[in-house]
Amino acid sequence: MDFRFILLATYFVFSSQILMAQKSYNALVYEGNKKFDAKEYNAASGKYLEAIAEKSGSYTAHYNLGNSLYKSKKYEEASAEYQKATKLTKSKYEKAAALYNLGNVSMQSNNAERAADYYKQALKQDPYNEAIRKNYEIAMLKNKENKEKQKKDPNKGKGKGKDQKNHDEAGKGNQKKDQQNGQGDQKKGESQGKPDQPKKEENKIPEEAEKMILREIENRERETARRILNKRANSMPQSNEKDW
Repeated sequence: MDFRFILLATYFVFSSQILMAQKSYNALVYEGNKKFDAKEYNAASGKYLEAIAEKSGSYTAHYNLGNSLYKSKKYEEASAEYQKATKLTKSKYEKAAALYNLGNVSMQSNNAERAADYYKQALKQDPYNEAIRKNYEIAMLKNKENKEKQKKDPNKGKGKGKDQKNHDEAGKGNQKKDQQNGQGDQKKGESQGKPDQPKKEENKIPEEAEKMILREIENRERETARRILNKRANSMPQSNEKDW
């Protein structure tokens, strides 16, 4: 008996199983994304969970599941998936995307201090991303405002839960990642995604605080422009991320 033939046949069977599993995983992510596009977030979550069962170490499946749970307003579950996603990638942009969404989840839970910390971590991964920076500034001001209110009325808010669910969106969340198949075909499967730019917050931050944010941003931009003109320095490198 030719043992080389047996080993070769076993190799092909094993390789075939791997390819079939990869195809199944890509198909499940693709189907989940279609459900997400149709705003069928619970159905999308189901497909992403199936994809995770096929490939538990997938950043994309956990990240996309976090997005569908976020859209379903299941913020604690979404947070858990984003936490997993941060540990499943070495890409600083993917880490920034997951950390950014963790910040958004924290804003939804009315925890501005924690949100600011996540946005700060995201900025360390993607320091030139203005969407993250602006959300960081909003969270910092909101946290400062909360602390000032607490000093004025330390008894206010006692007996209430830490998180409040009736909080408008801090951001759009992140749209799911595009698709590519196992061979790099961009038509199916998965690819790297970026968070969407957050929506303008309404009915959350007082008008005075909002004006303060805009003034600080304008002042910083003017100071940057002045510094560049005076020193004749090269312009700051731009991030190559897609629009969020």
